[in-house]
Amino acid sequence: MMLNDRNLAIASKVQQMAADIGRTPSQVALRWLVQQNDRGIIIPIIGARSKAQLVDNLGCLDFEIAAGQLEELDSLSRIDLGFPHDFLEYEEVRSTVYGNTLSLIDNHRN
Repeated sequence: MMLNDRNLAIASKVQQMAADIGRTPSQVALRWLVQQNDRGIIIPIIGARSKAQLVDNLGCLDFEIAAGQLEELDSLSRIDLGFPHDFLEYEEVRSTVYGNTLSLIDNHRN
């Protein structure tokens, strides 16, 4: 993992959230992955090196992160896709590319 301002901000938010809800940062990070329901079934790989770490990590199964908190983490960690994704956000471009068929496409992104 690269040590940059973005990643440090994500780690700081996870630590703050963990303190707010009385969990460890590891539990919050793992729970965040488990709750990514809209992206399919995600089963994180636990890299515990001791029994204590394993027990702590498995604590991620005992709670849920609130929807608002998930959105905070998701928005903070969202990757800027750049071109052409940002270009396709303009209504004029989408109407040129898709015409009147955009609403007919299953699972299209707005």
